[in-house]
Amino acid sequence: MEKLSNVVSKCMVEALKMPKDLVYGDVLIQISGRHEAYIENYKSIIEYTDCKIRLQTKSGKLLITGKRLHIEYYTGDEMKITGYLTDFKYE
Repeated sequence: MEKLSNVVSKCMVEALKMPKDLVYGDVLIQISGRHEAYIENYKSIIEYTDCKIRLQTKSGKLLITGKRLHIEYYTGDEMKITGYLTDFKYE
Protein backbone atom coordinates (compact mmCIF):
# COMPACT_ATOMS: atom_id res chain seq x y z
CA MET A 1 0.00 0.00 0.00
CA GLU A 2 1.29 3.44 -0.94
CA LYS A 3 2.14 5.88 1.83
CA LEU A 4 -0.35 8.66 2.45
CA SER A 5 2.36 11.34 1.94
CA ASN A 6 3.14 9.94 -1.54
CA VAL A 7 -0.54 9.99 -2.48
CA VAL A 8 -0.93 13.57 -1.23
CA SER A 9 2.17 14.77 -3.09
CA LYS A 10 0.96 13.13 -6.32
CA CYS A 11 -2.44 14.80 -5.95
CA MET A 12 -0.79 18.18 -5.31
CA VAL A 13 1.45 17.85 -8.38
CA GLU A 14 -1.55 17.02 -10.56
CA ALA A 15 -3.80 19.70 -9.04
CA LEU A 16 -1.16 22.44 -9.37
CA LYS A 17 -0.10 21.19 -12.81
CA MET A 18 3.54 21.19 -11.73
CA PRO A 19 6.15 19.58 -14.00
CA LYS A 20 6.69 16.04 -12.70
CA ASP A 21 10.38 16.03 -13.66
CA LEU A 22 11.03 18.98 -11.34
CA VAL A 23 9.06 17.57 -8.43
CA TYR A 24 10.30 13.98 -8.62
CA GLY A 25 13.78 14.66 -10.06
CA ASP A 26 13.21 12.37 -13.04
CA VAL A 27 15.93 12.26 -15.68
CA LEU A 28 15.01 13.98 -18.95
CA ILE A 29 16.52 12.89 -22.25
CA GLN A 30 16.15 14.97 -25.38
CA ILE A 31 17.58 13.30 -28.48
CA SER A 32 18.24 15.26 -31.67
CA GLY A 33 18.70 12.67 -34.40
CA ARG A 34 21.57 10.22 -33.95
CA HIS A 35 24.24 12.77 -33.13
CA GLU A 36 23.11 14.84 -30.14
CA ALA A 37 21.47 14.28 -26.75
CA TYR A 38 20.69 16.56 -23.84
CA ILE A 39 20.42 14.95 -20.41
CA GLU A 40 18.87 16.76 -17.42
CA ASN A 41 18.60 15.79 -13.75
CA TYR A 42 21.47 13.32 -13.61
CA LYS A 43 23.46 12.92 -10.38
CA SER A 44 26.95 11.93 -11.52
CA ILE A 45 29.10 10.49 -14.30
CA ILE A 46 30.10 6.92 -13.46
CA GLU A 47 31.96 5.98 -16.65
CA TYR A 48 33.03 7.96 -19.70
CA THR A 49 34.72 6.49 -22.78
CA ASP A 50 34.38 7.19 -26.50
CA CYS A 51 31.89 4.32 -26.86
CA LYS A 52 29.98 4.39 -23.55
CA ILE A 53 28.76 6.91 -21.00
CA ARG A 54 27.19 5.65 -17.78
CA LEU A 55 25.32 8.11 -15.55
CA GLN A 56 23.82 7.82 -12.09
CA THR A 57 20.27 9.17 -11.90
CA LYS A 58 17.85 9.38 -9.01
CA SER A 59 16.05 6.24 -10.18
CA GLY A 60 19.06 4.17 -11.29
CA LYS A 61 21.79 4.10 -13.89
CA LEU A 62 21.56 5.25 -17.51
CA LEU A 63 23.88 3.73 -20.11
CA ILE A 64 24.43 5.56 -23.40
CA THR A 65 26.37 3.72 -26.09
CA GLY A 66 27.66 4.75 -29.48
CA LYS A 67 30.81 5.78 -31.33
CA ARG A 68 33.02 8.83 -30.85
CA LEU A 69 30.93 9.92 -27.85
CA HIS A 70 31.92 13.24 -26.34
CA ILE A 71 30.46 15.30 -23.51
CA GLU A 72 30.33 18.79 -25.03
CA TYR A 73 29.49 20.42 -21.71
CA TYR A 74 28.07 19.53 -18.34
CA THR A 75 26.83 21.35 -15.26
CA GLY A 76 25.60 20.03 -11.94
CA ASP A 77 22.37 18.77 -13.47
CA GLU A 78 22.55 18.84 -17.28
CA MET A 79 24.85 17.84 -20.12
CA LYS A 80 25.12 17.66 -23.89
CA ILE A 81 26.49 14.50 -25.51
CA THR A 82 27.56 14.33 -29.15
CA GLY A 83 28.76 11.49 -31.37
CA TYR A 84 27.02 8.62 -33.10
CA LEU A 85 24.38 7.53 -30.55
CA THR A 86 23.19 3.94 -30.83
CA ASP A 87 21.44 3.01 -27.56
CA PHE A 88 20.00 4.38 -24.28
CA LYS A 89 19.40 1.80 -21.58
CA TYR A 90 18.31 1.95 -17.93
CA GLU A 91 20.20 -0.47 -15.71
